[in-house]
Amino acid sequence: MSIIVVHGGAGRVSDQNRRSLALEGVKEAVQIGWDILNKGGSAVDAVEAAVVSMENNPNFNAGLGSVVTRDKTIEMDALIMDGSTREIGGVIGISRVKNPITLSRHILDKETHVLFFGEHAEKLWEKYGFQLINPDELFTDRILQRYENFMKDQEMEVDDPEGRKYGTVGAVALDANGNLAAATSTGGVLGKMTGRVGDTPIIGAGTYADEDVAVSATGIGEYIIKGMMGINVKIFSQTNSFTNACDKALSHFKGAIGKAGLIAVNNKGEWSARKTTQDLIFAKLDDSGLEVFDV
Repeated sequence: MSIIVVHGGAGRVSDQNRRSLALEGVKEAVQIGWDILNKGGSAVDAVEAAVVSMENNPNFNAGLGSVVTRDKTIEMDALIMDGSTREIGGVIGISRVKNPITLSRHILDKETHVLFFGEHAEKLWEKYGFQLINPDELFTDRILQRYENFMKDQEMEVDDPEGRKYGTVGAVALDANGNLAAATSTGGVLGKMTGRVGDTPIIGAGTYADEDVAVSATGIGEYIIKGMMGINVKIFSQTNSFTNACDKALSHFKGAIGKAGLIAVNNKGEWSARKTTQDLIFAKLDDSGLEVFDV
């Protein structure tokens, strides 16, 4: 069997219009990934395509519409992992590539090293024959307004992490050959210190895939890194049901995971979407049909 699950971030989505836009975005992304799987495509192709769709959607915090640092700059992170080979590609702190997950995929396919940062990652994009963009092309009016609000009241943003949807995007998939893959892409946290790296490109924390499980996380990156959420889904699934394993991974490290969510799938086709936040925007598609987040 084949299955794909995608997420568009954890947090709280109080605006009903924004909720509708986010749900439409994950439904579109999961359909794109499913079409690849349904035609016999690989899990890694499916998760890349699904994440690209969300990177191109300004309603998420990845690619177009990424949040900005305190210095009003964009620093995006992404990672993709092929569970069948353990091959990995990832980027940290880039601002001149429209689709960080596609750059990550090229790194997975073509490089010996697995993780590149900043301008060095961007030079690879040019090496592969693509043009860099002006970071200004990734700004949206909504993000600029949120930045202005943050600068006026930084305490509100820092102390009330559920006061806005995070918007990190991710996908996990199992293909017809039994191979798993995971991909995650993010602009990070609004108002983050320049140079801050979250959980998304940390292998075994925000993104992980092997022959048993595939996981993509979203939420407060520092907590997810400390709890090593991705790899702990695998560890806990050895002695627990898959859903319980995901819940245990969320609450690991003496509760330090805090506000977060994850999507996961295993090699049996079992899947889970779990959260400690109010909302987790997600969609699942397999032979049994579509399932989306709804409250």
